[in-house]
Amino acid sequence: MLSVFDLDQTLVKGNSSFRFCKYLFRRKVFSFSTLLYSTFCYWRFKFNRLSLLQLHEKIFCRILQGRTLASLEEHVEAFIKENLFHFLYEPAYACLRSSQQRGDYTVILSNSPQFLVKPIARFFKVDEWGSSLYAVDKDDRLCHILSLMQGEDKAQYVAALTSRLGIAKQDVTVYSDSYLDLPFLLSAGRAIAVNPDKKLRRYFQERKWNIL
Repeated sequence: MLSVFDLDQTLVKGNSSFRFCKYLFRRKVFSFSTLLYSTFCYWRFKFNRLSLLQLHEKIFCRILQGRTLASLEEHVEAFIKENLFHFLYEPAYACLRSSQQRGDYTVILSNSPQFLVKPIARFFKVDEWGSSLYAVDKDDRLCHILSLMQGEDKAQYVAALTSRLGIAKQDVTVYSDSYLDLPFLLSAGRAIAVNPDKKLRRYFQERKWNIL
């Protein structure tokens, strides 16, 4: 059996990248103008004024480009330790724990960047994870976006994973909150909407599919 979870608005409430940005502001790593800009972009995305790609590009170019990976990673563990338990979405977290207890192969796939997803995946003790990828230059500074983990990418990841592990589609369960992840949700034998946005909720209700 394979259980695959989205991260933001699924295993955790809200957006982990945005929460990390607020954490860095409180730590005086980011300025108030940086927080204000990230908030503005995030809400434009939430209200469909920016695509996921545009959101990543704007945040990366304005806030992350040129920063060393180490300067961000040094704050991640403390952020997780101090905050993640407070942001867990308990119903989805309970599903993850149940999946692990019965021996499922568990995976997190997220469009958040790798420097966040990797330690969060370690916190959740999943078997594997996938994320958006940012490149670094010879000085360890973030220089450009390599790839995003969007809905279609997640679906392709699941297809490759089931082939590698020899797991049938009907033995795959996926969890996500967003209509943008519909290809991902349809890649599994069992799809569960978690905290779904309006469009995804309507899609699931019309088909009488599971909503958590």
